[in-house]
Amino acid sequence: MIELSDEIKSIPHSPTLWANDLVWEKRAKGETVYHMGFGESPFPVPERLQKALADNADKKEYYPAAGIPELLETIREYYRPLVGDYVDQCDLITAPGSKLILFALQAAIKGDLLYPDPSWVSYVPQAKLLHTKSIRVPLTLNDSGYHIDPDVLRECIKKARAEGLNPSKIILNSPNNPAGTNIPADEMEGIAKVCQEEGIFIISDEIYGLVSFDGEYNSITKYAPGISAITTGLSKHLSLGGWRFGVGFIPKGVEGLQGALCRYISETWSCINGPLQFAAIEAYKGHKDVEDHIKACTDIHALMNGTISGGLKDLGIDCPQARGAFYTYPNFAPFKKELAAAGIKTSQDVHVALLEKYNLATLPGKAFGAPEDVLTLRLSGCDYRDKAAEALKAYQNGEELNMAFVEKYAPRVLESIEIFGRFLADAGANTNKKAA
Repeated sequence: MIELSDEIKSIPHSPTLWANDLVWEKRAKGETVYHMGFGESPFPVPERLQKALADNADKKEYYPAAGIPELLETIREYYRPLVGDYVDQCDLITAPGSKLILFALQAAIKGDLLYPDPSWVSYVPQAKLLHTKSIRVPLTLNDSGYHIDPDVLRECIKKARAEGLNPSKIILNSPNNPAGTNIPADEMEGIAKVCQEEGIFIISDEIYGLVSFDGEYNSITKYAPGISAITTGLSKHLSLGGWRFGVGFIPKGVEGLQGALCRYISETWSCINGPLQFAAIEAYKGHKDVEDHIKACTDIHALMNGTISGGLKDLGIDCPQARGAFYTYPNFAPFKKELAAAGIKTSQDVHVALLEKYNLATLPGKAFGAPEDVLTLRLSGCDYRDKAAEALKAYQNGEELNMAFVEKYAPRVLESIEIFGRFLADAGANTNKKAA
């Protein structure tokens, strides 16, 4: 009898992709669906990059596993103003999406994974596929960011070791998915110090680094360059998720790591396709039109997600102020009693009720590592794909970013906030009280 591995059988379909599939299915049936479940930036591909991809359609060779030299050097120089001399202490690799680099790094670094709660949905399943354990590190969320207490981190490491585990690596994500918040720069140093002292390799997932609403690029690598890798790519700040282009900065301080990753690539995806590599060079050359595009898109993300976090706070829902990426992470704790009386006791219950009764797609906090009875949701503020190009052009032509802009180009975002109000009212909750 042919059997599937227990690890494969136990891994569910990615919650984010499942939500997107479900929305497509409902919309195909003619239903109106409010889509806050899938974080895909809706803006058009810059014309320069479209042209570069088309002009290089004849590039069909197998290129070096890590990427063509011109591409790697262009990326290195693009990031130099952002992360400084760290780029000279690294080798680079490219992959069909940063998710593969995250997986390859987890595979290459022996030991168990430390992951913040909440964190992106794929970190823990990847560890499980690699037959390693995942160790939860609790954090706090508020308007100033998401916070990992260095003392708590150290205690998690020591406790795991006492239980026979081997914590050896941590994945940090700032700006953060699911919370849309940043690790404050002044707190990164303390986290890095613990990792250095405890021998923990840092995987810094900076895929949203260029979608920070204050325009500041903060990387933990400045405090621990010898034990820190960056994973990033084009998908978020340039709305190119489906192009599948990821980048990894691999520290030379970890002997043999770059070679191991290149061998891994040679036995898996081989290389990124040629047309995309040459198009990516143009994305990283710092052309003014591309950089202006990134800035404009980020400003609109700030408006949309700030509108969501502000609107939910006005309903009395706990929701940290959005500071980056495309997300908000509301917590319905102020209404836990009323929701429980209505039969809603878990984040999954909240998610199901909103989808079944109101056609509002969200993702439950459980998918991001939260305990089941913590009533959190991950919301994406990108449900204006049909008007995104028009909105971008209007802003570039001088239209102001204000509530009228949201009403004009993203009415479903405002309607979704209203649905949350109806949801709470239908559960008998008093939405006139404000969140603490």
